[in-house]
Amino acid sequence: MTGRLLRIAALALGLCAAPALGQQPGRAPGRPVPDRGAADKGASDKGVADRRGGPPVIGCPSLANYRMLMRGGVQEAAAQLADPKADHLGCAPLSRAEITGIVDRVSLAGQSYDCAGIRGTTVCHWIEAGASGRPGPPGR
Repeated sequence: MTGRLLRIAALALGLCAAPALGQQPGRAPGRPVPDRGAADKGASDKGVADRRGGPPVIGCPSLANYRMLMRGGVQEAAAQLADPKADHLGCAPLSRAEITGIVDRVSLAGQSYDCAGIRGTTVCHWIEAGASGRPGPPGR
């Protein structure tokens, strides 16, 4: 009797998971869907320099996650973000065109960080201080 119930439970679990396997992974909240014609307009794709000059900047909604991701350096962080199976900790490469300005700044353990306002979301993303090329918040 128990063996039969286990087989039924396994079958039910398999049927529930089957529709999810065909779905594409979701995007982080607040992240716009890339425009197919963006390359024609001069905007950037991941890993490519944008019209403001320079490569994308790695940013995270959480400063703790940003510090964990960057612990191994920029190259290692970029490799982790390029791996679709890795845990990205909510972090993503941001083009300088997405950054609307610096809304906050903090220094922690001798290192400074900026929280960059991002177009299309109210959540700022933590980046290395000065990486965006934008002025800091007023009064700081």
